[in-house]
Amino acid sequence: MMKSYVLDLFRYIETYENNYSEFKTEAFLQTYNGIIAAFQSLRTDRNQAVEVDYYFLDKIRTSPITSSDLRQLAIQLLVTRFEAEADTDGRSNQAYQHCRNLRAIKQDIPFFEGNLLQLLFAEGALNNNFKLNEFLLSEMAAYINSYGKAVKVDTNPEEFEAMPDARKILELQRRRIALGVDLLKDKGSLEFHLQRVDSLSRLGAKSELMENYLTAWGYFAKVSWWSGFVARWGEVWAKLRGAFKSFAYFRLLGTQRKLAYFMYGLIIVVFVGLAIGVPALWNSYASDRLHEFQQKANELRSSPTQ
Repeated sequence: MMKSYVLDLFRYIETYENNYSEFKTEAFLQTYNGIIAAFQSLRTDRNQAVEVDYYFLDKIRTSPITSSDLRQLAIQLLVTRFEAEADTDGRSNQAYQHCRNLRAIKQDIPFFEGNLLQLLFAEGALNNNFKLNEFLLSEMAAYINSYGKAVKVDTNPEEFEAMPDARKILELQRRRIALGVDLLKDKGSLEFHLQRVDSLSRLGAKSELMENYLTAWGYFAKVSWWSGFVARWGEVWAKLRGAFKSFAYFRLLGTQRKLAYFMYGLIIVVFVGLAIGVPALWNSYASDRLHEFQQKANELRSSPTQ
């Protein structure tokens, strides 16, 4: 049964690489989870564990591990977890040792954070398959939570902001796994503070993938174009209203580049509008008056002579 799952997993990876339109994400995830579910039973069935380990190794050697991002991510994560959970006596770690020898960084967690995480957040990673990306990030975060340093509950905003952007998403995922998914409701949490100072919105704006993560977690609210337009013009109107209350304040704002450009542009638009609109209105008024005169002249001609 276990060999069947492993065989299916590698078939899905080959389909991903050679014919992505036929790749079944849900089936791949179910197969991956089925393999992981069997790891605990292999802790006691050592002969079976050794057999599965060598089967893993044979399948891994059939293609370069760097043939695709999915192959590298899935295999490195899977065999590392297999070694940690199923290998209790050092007899079933051949696949892991083979994959580890291919790494530039030998330690598991630094390799995950330094190499695999970059694969996940590279442009177009995993054919932009967000469900697949989210699953593998969750696998990485769960492994680090279990075998690395515990999540720091009181991480301060300065520490978070100092992280590379991809590490920030990983850190948020680790916190969701360790501390729960309702952290925004906790006014003392890092997440509450980050949302309050708009840090999460800025992070989400950096890439579509990060926006997808933060939106899926409820950390990043997408704003419609109309809502954004109304909000921006509301801010502009509030500034203008405040500026006109004080000439000195208005003159100060006029020296700020963005507002100055806006004000000068607005003035130009107003004068161009007047230049076009006033003659048009005058012509319309003159035409109406001429029409009235003509009507009265016609009435006078047609009336009987006294």
